[in-house]
Amino acid sequence: MKKFSEIAKKVIVKYGATIAACAFAFATIAANSSCVMPFYEPEEPKGLEKFKKFNR
Repeated sequence: MKKFSEIAKKVIVKYGATIAACAFAFATIAANSSCVMPFYEPEEPKGLEKFKKFNR
């Protein structure tokens, strides 16, 4: 298990900025789109409001 944690740390250090940029992009896309299933749309987190382009 120690070997896995060392490998995970190396991957995070090497690709951490890319992972963070992708997460930011996905959060922005999710904030500006609606759910594809009309009968289920979970509540949005409160911090997601600041990423919306158009407030409804």
